[in-house]
This record gives sequence, structure tokens and C-alpha cells, in this order.
Amino acid sequence: MQRIVIFGKGGIGKSTFATNFSASLAATGRHILHVGCDPKHDSTVALLNGRMIDAVVDTVGRLEGLTPADIVSRSHLGIDCVEAGGPSAGVGCGGRGISRMFEIFQAAKLLEPGRYDVAVYDVLGDVVCGGFAAPLRKGIGEKVVIVASEELMSLYAANNIARAVVHYSPNGISLAGIVFNLKDATADRAMLERFAARVGTQVIGYVERDPLVREAEFRGKTVVELAPGSGIAQTYRDLAEKVLAIEASQCALPTPCDEETFYRVARAKFTEPPGGFRVADGAARANADRSATAIDAAGTPLASGFEDELAAGKRAVWLGLVSAADAVARLKSAFPSLTGSLAPRDLDS
Repeated sequence: MQRIVIFGKGGIGKSTFATNFSASLAATGRHILHVGCDPKHDSTVALLNGRMIDAVVDTVGRLEGLTPADIVSRSHLGIDCVEAGGPSAGVGCGGRGISRMFEIFQAAKLLEPGRYDVAVYDVLGDVVCGGFAAPLRKGIGEKVVIVASEELMSLYAANNIARAVVHYSPNGISLAGIVFNLKDATADRAMLERFAARVGTQVIGYVERDPLVREAEFRGKTVVELAPGSGIAQTYRDLAEKVLAIEASQCALPTPCDEETFYRVARAKFTEPPGGFRVADGAARANADRSATAIDAAGTPLASGFEDELAAGKRAVWLGLVSAADAVARLKSAFPSLTGSLAPRDLDS
């Protein structure tokens, strides 16, 4: 079973992408579990013809004797839908609702091998709460897909999500890439490619604004159902297959920025600094060769940004966000000409 976690800033189109993703896969005969991980418990509305379902944390009072049938709602597309739910606005911890939901899943043996082909988790990604990262725990999530736009705060959230992936990478979590849900058809895609490269991932694809999406939402449907022959429906289908084809084991560890670095490079629209990184062959990969092009007073080669990245790596190790070995591997990949003798002990100091 593939376990896909779709993260994004609130209001960015994450749930729209997630539901069309699930609907696209269900249409091919795959067995899908779609899990909404938001206190609003509205991720599955478009899969259930506009019907909201009760959250499992509100309906399940006991764990003994639970079965999958007790907690899922089957859509007309054959998708098993679950909403985590959570407290009302301003009351309690939303992340706790997600954690409780997985306790219920375990009791009901919902995630047993062979039950589903794909489990899709739709998760709010701009809340600083460990509970919302529950799908990144071992055995639950596998591949993270970030949904973002060309807006600065969306990119900020995407960078933070990449930081969470680094933190949970020992659990087998990988970042598959970013889907950009464009607000403006004239958005600078080259800038977005540069951002993806800086974060150390790829652009999976783009979704352009289409009035059919809005119309489908008002009707409580996915666009792949409402207008299956449309171009936007085909975009969703293509992206769904592309995400499934990405091998989690082949995804590079992300290289997100700290906050200060993010705003510094964002001001320059993530353009290549002198002597800094370049994206080889146009691929948006942060592990592309970042060759040194300058020397210091002693004739030692330097790469713009290397010292900042080294310092960030040491801090990440100190905070426990990444192992020293992983940090060294990232630096060697990014700055091959400068890191020949770099060892994990150098980042532990």
C-alpha cells in the first residue's frame, strides 16, 4: 500500500487536489482510503456528494471490538472516507484529534496490508503542532506531496513542511515534490523551479485556475467527476499517476532553509547567487552540483552559501533535526568540491 501525505498551507487548494487525486485513482479501480486530518472535517465532502460525515474522534467512544466498517464511510466511487475531526475553533488541540484517530485505526486494524492500494492523508500544513505531523510517523505516511502556490506565505509553509520531512526522515518519510496550484496563470514558474531546487525537491506539476473547479466545489463534487473530459480533470489524473510513480527510496533528503535564510533568498526570488548553486540540466534538484567559483584571500575555493549551509547543518544536528551523517551527505551532494574531507564529527562539534 502506498501511503501519501498531502500537506499545504490552509486555503491553498490542498483538499481540492487531494480529493481529485483520490477520485482519479479510484476511477482506475484502485482501492483508496481518504483521510481528512483537519478539525473542520471537510476534506471528504467532494467525495461524498456534498455530505459531511462525523469525525471518528466524536463517534468512537471505545476501542474494543472496532472494525473498519465502524469508522469508514464508503463513497459512491468506492473510496473509504474518514475524517479525524477535532475541537471547535479556539478550544483544545487539533493535533490531538489526529493522534487519537490513529489509535482508532490501530484498534480497528484499518491499515492492515492488502486492504487498500493507496492511503491518502489530507493534512493542514501551516500549523506549528506536532499532532498535525502524526501521519509522518513510522508506518503511517511514506511520501509527502506539498501543495503550494506562487505566494510567499505558501512557499514559507512549503519550506517548513520540508523541514518536518527532514525531522521525520528516519521514519522512512520522503518528499516526493511540490504541486503548484497557481493563483495567477502568468506566475513566474522559473522562480518556483528555483524555490524547489533550493528546498531540495522537484516540481511534480502545475494546476492552473479553472472555473470548473469552483463549479464542482459548489456542487459538492470533484472536477474529475463533474467534467471528466475537461483539461483540468486530465491534469489531476496525470498528476495522480505521476505521484504514484515516484519511488520514495529515490527521493533526496530535502534541504530547507532556516527562517532567516528563507527570507533572504526569497527577496531575490530564489535567483542563483554569484558562485552559488545551479540547477543542472534544468532539473529542480538541490543535489545538483554547486561548483565553487571564487577564492578567498588565501586562495582557498569558496562557494557562495557554503558557510551558511555548514552552519545550518551544525545547528540542525545540534537540535536533533537530522543526523550528522545525513547532514554531511547533503553537504557533500551540494558542494562536492568543498567537502572531500568533511566528516560527521565535524558537525557534532
